[in-house]
Amino acid sequence: MKFYLSIFIIFYSVTCGFTYTDPSVTNTNLVKRFEYKLSFKGPTLAFKDGSVPFWSFGGSAIASDEQVRITPSIRSQRGWIWSKNTLSVDHWLLDVKLRVTGRGRVGADGMAIWFTETPGVEGTVFGSNDQWKGLGIFLDSFDNDALQNNPIIAVMVNDGTQSYDHQHDGSSQIQGSCIKDFRNKPFPIRLKIEYINQGLTIYINNGISLDDNAFEFCTHIDRIQLPKNGYLGVTAATGGLADDHDVLEFLTHTFSDRQALAQNQATTDEQAKKYQDEYEKYERELEQQQADFRKDHPEATTSVNEQQVFETEYDREFRVILEGQDQIRLSLTTIDRKMAELLGRIERIASSGSGGSGQASGVAGLGSNIPDDVARVQDINRVINANTDMTRTIQSFGQSLTDLQQKVNSLQMNRNNQQHVVTGQQPVSSNVDSKVFNELRDTIQQIKSETNALLQKIPDQVKCPTVVSTEDSSCLGSYTFFVIIALQLFVLIGYFTFKNRQDHFSRKYL
Repeated sequence: MKFYLSIFIIFYSVTCGFTYTDPSVTNTNLVKRFEYKLSFKGPTLAFKDGSVPFWSFGGSAIASDEQVRITPSIRSQRGWIWSKNTLSVDHWLLDVKLRVTGRGRVGADGMAIWFTETPGVEGTVFGSNDQWKGLGIFLDSFDNDALQNNPIIAVMVNDGTQSYDHQHDGSSQIQGSCIKDFRNKPFPIRLKIEYINQGLTIYINNGISLDDNAFEFCTHIDRIQLPKNGYLGVTAATGGLADDHDVLEFLTHTFSDRQALAQNQATTDEQAKKYQDEYEKYERELEQQQADFRKDHPEATTSVNEQQVFETEYDREFRVILEGQDQIRLSLTTIDRKMAELLGRIERIASSGSGGSGQASGVAGLGSNIPDDVARVQDINRVINANTDMTRTIQSFGQSLTDLQQKVNSLQMNRNNQQHVVTGQQPVSSNVDSKVFNELRDTIQQIKSETNALLQKIPDQVKCPTVVSTEDSSCLGSYTFFVIIALQLFVLIGYFTFKNRQDHFSRKYL
């Protein structure tokens, strides 16, 4: 039964809804205008510092890019957001998109939309103060009087003397209401609040349809006296039960009478024409006074050449270019002076270092004259040069060893090919083998010569650090290193030669 009742309620809500029509469409005398200083909406609702432009909020309210959460679903919370500017027209429209969600079947306490003479402060009436002067529209979630008439949307106008009756949900104070369940809807609900010709009308989109323009009538109240100037605000509060109260959009539009607007525009144009006439009159009087002064004091007047007094656009651009060129010239002059100082210092150091008998003795004898940092730089340069020469020599060694390996592989292949020749005669050594052995001898001789040259060069430039104990020394001398490399090469070549001869004698006696 409950399932069919729910289906009926949904069907009734959808079929009874109607398409909302803007008052400026039905009444052509009204001109609609959007008030951006009295509105906010996503997706860039808040600044990076968390503030909302033209609005102030506090309490438990939190502003994000998409919405303003007036209260979170935490017990005993109060939040508020109020406009910094006033609404001072006779006809206006509020379009508010909000969402009320909670885990329980029943929520509390509710939220309120305000239009009051002064901004509210945190209080007991849905998060705002009591005895306000202006309009309050309450979305009351909790049934305090146990009459099973909640959630409800109620309207109450206060002149600043009445106190809201919480125990009875203000049933004897409200001027209009409609029972609408606005909690836990699939989509946000929307309220259209019109105030035109002292008549207040509220429409609601119940949030069960994707059609944003499908509204239902809620209530209408005539002859409502509201303040001429007022502030807009939204507040919310939670009690023993708690809901999330979110405001996604708050859009404010004002309506002006077309005839009154035309009259105001005509008045504005008339005032502008009046000001223009006064300015032209003042300008004529000033020119007349200047002419009279020049006539009475001819010796005190001098002709003014505007081309000499005022700078043309071409002259200004040319002056800017010249100033930039002058700054560049000053920078180059400064750099040249610093370079001259640096060269002078280098020449002084060079002249002081050339007074010795040799480079090494000069460095040792003039240690007190040459700065320590210069001496260290020279030592580092010598080490770097020696390492560079060593690297090049090792690279040449690598290339020579590669060539040697290729030649040995070629010799081995030739020997293997001779094994497949089956004849009764003794195989004759070819000229290719002698040629390959000669190339091997030349390569080994080249490696020995380069090794000797490197050994003669390295001791003069790079020395192994002096070690106190020979047993603890981990430095391998260059001479020992290259002797080991040469021994390995000789052993390798001897091994291949011995193996080739063994193969030769074995085939000789086959």
